[in-house]
Amino acid sequence: MKRSFKAADKWYTRLEYHYYDGVVYEIKNRYFVGSSKNDEGRPVEVETTPWAEYALSSDITAEGVDRLLFGILKMPAANNVEIDSPLGLPLFSDAIQELKDLDIAYSRNAKEIGDSKRTVLLDSDRLFVGGRGQINKDILVREAGLPDFVKAVEGDGSGTDIYHEINPALNTETRLTGINALLSQIGFKCGFSNGYFVFNEKTGMVTATQVESDDRRTIQLINDVRKALQYAIDGLVYALDRFADAYGEAPRGTYELAYDFGDITLNIEEDKARWYSYVTAGRVPFWYYLVKFEGYTEEDAKALEAAAQSTEPLFGAEE
Repeated sequence: MKRSFKAADKWYTRLEYHYYDGVVYEIKNRYFVGSSKNDEGRPVEVETTPWAEYALSSDITAEGVDRLLFGILKMPAANNVEIDSPLGLPLFSDAIQELKDLDIAYSRNAKEIGDSKRTVLLDSDRLFVGGRGQINKDILVREAGLPDFVKAVEGDGSGTDIYHEINPALNTETRLTGINALLSQIGFKCGFSNGYFVFNEKTGMVTATQVESDDRRTIQLINDVRKALQYAIDGLVYALDRFADAYGEAPRGTYELAYDFGDITLNIEEDKARWYSYVTAGRVPFWYYLVKFEGYTEEDAKALEAAAQSTEPLFGAEE
């Protein structure tokens, strides 16, 4: 692993090497100073670098370790570019060409809009009451108070005044169709369901069952990324725990990680209806439903449920 840090006009670099043979875990740190970020320069001692305050040893040996002391967030795509690398490929690795095409398509659409300004070609003779004079046409248009889309031009000598309007037509619908086709290809190659990304459109509400059926590929991708993220966090926390033990930064002890990513197909209205059916079936107490979906505290919800079950009127006897 490589870390770089700039101080004043110098770049400091730390190269960190991890080696684990199943029994002994070794970490080697080497420090360099150079004139640029990509110039490792000459080796120096840690005392002369910004890492001196952390008191990192050049060589560290540890035992009782059963995994690498760092976390890696690896995307689900298999790395067929560097077979021996522990890193995965970016989600967009198979869609590089389509991303370039999308940039071209959008840029051309923007340029077309910029070039679509209405233009009126007007014979400069129309701007004179009397005979023609020698004057700059742009100044003439500006001083006459005409809109900036008017362009004064010289006549062709035929005696016919020139007045011609240019209103470029936009191919917006055609270009949007092409952009959406590219977005669909990009989304699919990145692991999403077909049609997941659409430009300038809005779909109606769908149920969680429909989402799970139509977007199964997207859901699978999200679950794979969540698993990768959980694995990376597990590794990071494990490393922090071991380093804290080694440097006496925290008391030794066990820890437990809990993850709650939520349900990606959750529909709150469907969920409320399902849980209310549990209440009416007598499987779940009503106070639990009030706490879970209506924002009540447990105490208030139980009191409300008890009052509803009481034979006494809630607000006292009526007169």
